[in-house]
Amino acid sequence: MQLVGQTVIHKIFEQGVVTDCSGNIVTVSFPQGDKKFVYPDAFIHFLTLQNQSAQNKFDALYNRRMEEEAEEKQMRQKEQERRRRLRALKITPNSQAAFDVDLSDLDEIFSSGALSTGCYLSGYSKGEPRTPSKLRPNSACLLTGCPADAPEKERRILGAFMVRDDFWGDLCVDGLVKSHQQHKIRLQPDSRLRYWDYFEGSDPLPRWGGVVFKYFSVGTMQKILLAMQKAVHGAGEKAAVQKFDEYFCAINRLTQ
Repeated sequence: MQLVGQTVIHKIFEQGVVTDCSGNIVTVSFPQGDKKFVYPDAFIHFLTLQNQSAQNKFDALYNRRMEEEAEEKQMRQKEQERRRRLRALKITPNSQAAFDVDLSDLDEIFSSGALSTGCYLSGYSKGEPRTPSKLRPNSACLLTGCPADAPEKERRILGAFMVRDDFWGDLCVDGLVKSHQQHKIRLQPDSRLRYWDYFEGSDPLPRWGGVVFKYFSVGTMQKILLAMQKAVHGAGEKAAVQKFDEYFCAINRLTQ
């Protein structure tokens, strides 16, 4: 906007003319002498352009700034609340979850960063998304699968991800668990561990049941991560598991 030569009105100095605009400083010539103002703030708080259409542009700028400041304040408040909840996070015994997934869905799970909890099978909420109430920022989701033609005892651990650090299962209404952007593990076929080696199966044979996911303990997840570090081969896999383990232990207040 060309400001030099524009007529402005000041509450005290009254009418003046813009004589210079350099950087963030605008100079206005009044009958009392030249005055310098900060640009563009002055046109929001102190100066009014006689040209109404030009002033409207500054008013719109002011409104946008107020909206942006309100959004930033809201984001800061959310971040403060997130940090407060993390500091006050209570580590419950069974806050980890093992999911039964189809091997053909792995690409979509890792690309979308979300995993379905399935639906309630009975009761008042039958058919509605299952609420993962025990999952919190300290929770790991263990991805497991069993080929259709294989016995249940051959169920394998396919990978894992930490939930997002702002995810609280009791507030989840859509049945989608959101994964952490960084802490994810996808195991290669030759690194996949046998799931039932870490869990007691039904007697006489292991049985998963009809649910999509099951809760398990922090201690068991730590054992699985230690086993993963021994099972993986590639440098990339090893680094991913190591970083995952470090984060998992830190947020669950465990020693490695």
